[in-house]
Amino acid sequence: MSGPRSGATLAALADEVEIISRVYERRFGVPRSDDWLVLKLHEEVGELTQAYLARSGRSRDRGEGAGAVDAAFRAELADVLAQLLLVARRFDVDLEAELESKWFRFRDLVEPQDEAGVRR
Repeated sequence: MSGPRSGATLAALADEVEIISRVYERRFGVPRSDDWLVLKLHEEVGELTQAYLARSGRSRDRGEGAGAVDAAFRAELADVLAQLLLVARRFDVDLEAELESKWFRFRDLVEPQDEAGVRR
């Protein structure tokens, strides 16, 4: 299996994540039911919160260096995104369409200062 290309759509990323999640189910015997997917998302958000607190110096020092703390934060962001993609896929939610209708409907209000410093 090759990885997604740069600029992959959310749907393509969701397909890749789905395959890996099936491997997780097969290897660890954890059935990926509807409620497990949503509860697992909650767990991952909790782990992201914990990593954020460590990164911002608001949790006990576990003796990890700054590099390890930053790496943990990045990894938890990836876990949250992957789990969110799985939930959306399971409930047949087109995240790209939802972003378009919920967020991107405000495109006509964008002014130059809103785009300043944003990576493209």
